[in-house]
Amino acid sequence: MTHQDFLQSLVCPITGGPLKLSEDSKTLTSEDGTTYEVGDSGIVNMLYPKELLPGDAREQYLYDQAFLRYDRGVSWVFETLNHSDEAATRKFFIDLMELEPGMKALEVGAGTGKDSALILDKIRPGGTAVLSDLSPNMLKLAQEKLSTDDLNVHYFLGNGSYLPFEDNTFDAVFHFGGINTFSERKRAFDELTRVVRPGGKVVVGDESVAPWLRSQPSYATLLKANPLFRAEVPMEDVPTNIENFKLHYIFGNAFYVMEYRVTDKAPEIDIDLPIPGKDFVDNWRLRAEKAED
Repeated sequence: MTHQDFLQSLVCPITGGPLKLSEDSKTLTSEDGTTYEVGDSGIVNMLYPKELLPGDAREQYLYDQAFLRYDRGVSWVFETLNHSDEAATRKFFIDLMELEPGMKALEVGAGTGKDSALILDKIRPGGTAVLSDLSPNMLKLAQEKLSTDDLNVHYFLGNGSYLPFEDNTFDAVFHFGGINTFSERKRAFDELTRVVRPGGKVVVGDESVAPWLRSQPSYATLLKANPLFRAEVPMEDVPTNIENFKLHYIFGNAFYVMEYRVTDKAPEIDIDLPIPGKDFVDNWRLRAEKAED
């Protein structure tokens, strides 16, 4: 996929409608007149809403200020968490995506590109990676660092709750480290799932100390020092059209990673199937009706 092809594949992050690419390939315009700019380095500003919600705007500001020291700080955090092996753990959760050469992958919240580099290695040669972030400074740094030999890599500034892609666009989607602070988290999960083809993988993770450790002295100190670790795993936000859901605790059991495979529709229970081996009609629906009496 060339850069021109990538630009033409983008859709309105609000309606999913088409975008018109200008003759100079510098802007994309939606049917309602909203304009999205293509930067000189090729990074497309697809942020929506244009004025981010307060929580998202705060995160964007913090990451823009911390981009040069971010990697060092994150590595220190992981070292404090049971002296975790950062490289091995990152490899573990990227492996959950089940990527192969030639595949098409999206990373939401690419940051400085640490996990992106592993994704690129999995899909080369011939693959396509699309990397996004809220922070312009973080994404520019990732673009400068990453090797794009033997594959296509495209970048856009974006809000994970409003993705500018058609349904079933990617083989796998990855996000790690920010979902707990998303202003519209449920919508983000729906979007991450919507853009993956049936059979593809979604892998998402963030802070959340495992329940069985929260009363332990060192973990209690961590929870007091950094409220982000108090977050609960957002099980209630996971869409219904999935299967093979698995939950892993990583980095000293202070972070989680969830993985699931996308299905074309949500599962259903056949509540009217007769129970076998009985000489009278009985099924789940009738039992539920009796329970209400």
